[in-house]
Parts: sequence; C-alpha cells; structure tokens
Amino acid sequence: MATEFLSLQRPFSLTHKMYRNPLPRVIQATPLTLKLRCSVSTKNVSLTETETETETRRSANYEPNSWDYDYLLSSDTDDAIFYIYKLFGSSRSSITPFILVWWRRVGLATKLHFARDRLIESFYWAVGVAFEPQYSDCRISVAKMFSFVTIIDDIYDVYGTLDEWDVSVIDDLPDYMKLCFLALYNTINEIAYDNLKEKGENILPYLTKAKEETENLQKYHDIISWPSYIFRLCNDLASASAEIARGETANSVSCYMRTKGISEELATESVMNLIDETWKKMNKEKLGDSLFAKHFVETAINLARQSHCTYHNGDAHTSPDELTRKRVLSVITEPILPLER
Repeated sequence: MATEFLSLQRPFSLTHKMYRNPLPRVIQATPLTLKLRCSVSTKNVSLTETETETETRRSANYEPNSWDYDYLLSSDTDDAIFYIYKLFGSSRSSITPFILVWWRRVGLATKLHFARDRLIESFYWAVGVAFEPQYSDCRISVAKMFSFVTIIDDIYDVYGTLDEWDVSVIDDLPDYMKLCFLALYNTINEIAYDNLKEKGENILPYLTKAKEETENLQKYHDIISWPSYIFRLCNDLASASAEIARGETANSVSCYMRTKGISEELATESVMNLIDETWKKMNKEKLGDSLFAKHFVETAINLARQSHCTYHNGDAHTSPDELTRKRVLSVITEPILPLER
C-alpha cells in the first residue's frame, strides 16, 4: 500500500519499496582468520613456516541499512526521481542522486561488513544542521562526513584492536583500515576541489587542519565546542546501556559510574545536568555579542538541537525505527512551507 504525501504543491506517492524492514539485531562475535608468519632458528638450521589462527573480534551486528538504494538508483518513474531529488537537494544534471552514486563508488558499506551503513540518516543530520536551501553543498559535505564518522566510530569502538590504531604507519594497517583512511583522504580532497572549482576558494588547508586537530577540541571557541559536547553527551545517554553490555567504557555514563562509584541511573542524571548547563552557556552566547556571524552561530547550535532530536528516544542513528523513518520523510518529503504574504 502506498502512502500519500503532499509536498511542494505536488501529490507524491511513496511505496514500501523505498525502504526495507531491518533485520533483528543480535549482538555476537565475528571470527576473523589471520595468517601468522613465524620464524624458528637453531644453531644449524633456520625454518620458516606459516600458521593459521582464528581471532574472534567483537561485533555489534548492527541492523542493516533500511533504505533501498537499488530501488532509488534504478527507478525511472517520475515519483521516484522527484523523491530522491528532494531527498538530496541535488542540483546536478544527472537524474541519479550525486551522493548515492558517491556512496556506492566509495564502497565502504559493502566492504566493511561490520560497520553501520547510515547514509540517509547522515543526510538527515545534515538537514538539521543547515536546512536553508542555499546550503545544499554544505548538506552534501556534512552528510559525507557523518557517514565517515559512523564508519570510523565502528572501527575504533567495535571491530579494531588497540595495536591497529597507529594511523601514522598506513602501510602497516590492516586492509579495512587502509580502505577507510584512503576513502576519507580522497573525499576531503574532492570537497576541496569542488569548492575551488565552483567558488574559487581553496579550503583544503582548513579541512586538513580540522582533520588533524579533532582531538584538541578544548582550544576551539566555545560556540564550536559546546554543541560538540552536547552531541557527545546525548549520544552517550542513548547508547550507554548497549555499550556497557558490550564491555565498552569510553562513555561519559560509564566514566561517571566508575570514578564516582555511583549507579547508572545517577550517572545518567549527572550527564543530563551537564547538558543543561552547556545549553545555558550556549544561549548566553547566542543572545550576546558573538565574534561570529549570526548564521554561523545558528548552524553550530543546530548540531546540538539535532543531537537531541536523534537521541531523544534511543539511538535513532544506530537503530532507526519506524518513528525515525517518519521523521525523515516528514522533514524531507513533506516540509512545512512558509506562508505566502
């Protein structure tokens, strides 16, 4: 059965083919086969042999992507084309959405089976951060970065091992890390190239600096760091129970429990208080005389707003449900139009 939408003064029919029902999530371990080369030497003899061992890695076994990319890319019906153009805000001449083609070309979703494929949800983040029509290029770039953040988060939190984290020696990294690193590197350069070609400004130095200094958030201006704190804390509140069950401790709730010796409930309340205090600081910055332009401040604060929207009733980015789908569709295919005066 089709669902009827009225958007941009045009009736639009969305069928069930555009998204898929996700499979049940089962937390389990993923076996990984490693070939180890060992050398044994004695006084008179040198022997080298290859042994095969199996290492069991953790896997959250996330729900698969619930949006049917194949249908969106292959359909030539007016409704489908209208839908995907509205979804991605593409101004390209090709009828195929640019960002979907990019995601397929990068191939991380198919190559890194353990990671979350959340392209549509990433674009939903981008719409929440910069929704104005003139920022379509910004939305595409933000959606790409959120897709990478999701993949990299799964590499570090779920699948990777500590001895694989040294990205300064890329030649020695496992293949799945090389793939992700080079895909990120190429995407950063593509974004810089498109901006230079279309706007005449070279932003590569700024993108490179941002990538290198993400761990030094404290030295950035408060209006940049505060929304990031809220983003982090809202995510922690939504994912704490699942992460604790997996044995992960890099979570603000877990840190409070461990350092203060308190229960998860009290730790959750403490994190919520931190969020409230940070909002008070942001509101004061917004109402005062900021060093930054008004639209920049609003865009920064929108990250905090979208964090609450995504993590209010659980982790809607990791485990999108029917409510999440309805939110995406209501924002993108059935927007509230401004009143004509």
